[in-house]
Amino acid sequence: MSRICYNPELMDILRWGVVAAAVFSITALSWHLARTLAYGRTPLFSKPRGSVLRGIFYAFGPGMTPWEKESARKHLATYAAGVIYHGGIFLALLHLALSVIGVRVPGPALQAARWIFAAAFLAGCGLLAKRIVKPDLRALSCPDDYVSNGIVGLFLALSWLAAGRPETEPVLFAASILMFLYIPAGKIRHCAYFFYSRILFGRFFGRRGTLPGKTELG
Repeated sequence: MSRICYNPELMDILRWGVVAAAVFSITALSWHLARTLAYGRTPLFSKPRGSVLRGIFYAFGPGMTPWEKESARKHLATYAAGVIYHGGIFLALLHLALSVIGVRVPGPALQAARWIFAAAFLAGCGLLAKRIVKPDLRALSCPDDYVSNGIVGLFLALSWLAAGRPETEPVLFAASILMFLYIPAGKIRHCAYFFYSRILFGRFFGRRGTLPGKTELG
């Protein structure tokens, strides 16, 4: 493994491979989102009764809490696992970006990140096990659900490994290229759609003033 690490040509190829795959993924996701604009915008004739900005704030803030989301309130363990899982993924992406550009994170911060990567990996395994074990979830699942979970789980596991053993970074880079190439084709693309859909939700219902809290104008 150390021979791979100290092969500068291979490391450069993998670094640029990660960058190229990430650019491809972002471009494809942007194209997907741009296609939704082709349907045009529905004109709104009613007078605004609330604030768009407050609606967007609600969509990303209080609206994501268990006491506002019935589905989360009824499945608190799954909700907590989802928060840990997605938080760990975003942290792993940051760790990957820093590794690609050659920035070394201080030891204590890296150790803390390793704990989060491990927790996120275990949370993902738990969510996958729930999908497999529960008949209703299994009936709703398609192969993409399992493939996506497996790819992201591998990414988290290799992030944990590379954070402790930098000589394994080439393996992490190779797995990251695979993940970025798969994102536009599978359900992982919800990483972009989530933010887009929440903004639309907040804008629409915030304008109507129908969300809980002080969203009405005046």
